[in-house]
Amino acid sequence: MEYAGLDTSLLKRGMRDLSGSAEESRDAHIVACAAALFLKDGLGEVRMTDIADASGVGVATLYRRFSTKTNLAIAAATLLWQRFNDRIMDIVESDRFLAMSGADRLECLLREYAAHYAANREFVRFLDDFDHLMLAEHVGLEALADYGREVDSFYLIFVDAYQLGVSDGTVRQIDDFRTFYRTVAHALTGLAEKISRGDVIPSDRFEEDPSELVCLVDMAVRFIRI
Repeated sequence: MEYAGLDTSLLKRGMRDLSGSAEESRDAHIVACAAALFLKDGLGEVRMTDIADASGVGVATLYRRFSTKTNLAIAAATLLWQRFNDRIMDIVESDRFLAMSGADRLECLLREYAAHYAANREFVRFLDDFDHLMLAEHVGLEALADYGREVDSFYLIFVDAYQLGVSDGTVRQIDDFRTFYRTVAHALTGLAEKISRGDVIPSDRFEEDPSELVCLVDMAVRFIRI
């Protein structure tokens, strides 16, 4: 599958969905502009004044609506995962996907995950920076509730494919599928983040090669298939 950059296709879809009151539309516009800047320049480099300029609002308005750059980062991260979730749902609702066995659905989803990470290194770098910021500022779970729901929604899609696979005999039964899913998801994210940071020693040899992400998916698929 071919990917357009997240700061174009993904964010344009977010802008298309603006609705509600004028304030809600303005806030959504600000969040989309902030997300584009975070992807382009890096979370640590973007200032509130940069976001105000890009979104065409005053700095005072920006602080009144969002208070801190951290709050804007959370809103931007939620938007980016929401748009990726929409992309996954387009696949999940397709006739081709619905005709697949449970094992083929799981493999399709895992390869989509890996391909998305490989094609969107700016997004992966943002996720790495975002996690560090949330930990450094001790952001509570309540503030991350919407973000968490977007990330966790992927599990529901995976577990549905897994249950189909158990039913149709294409997937081995796993005592704790949630742990399997989380392990693979975290391994893919962690590897993608390391790749996005670039080579540290000669043996890393990441360059533009996604083969390690593909290898990780291959191992997961071979484990779960019957």
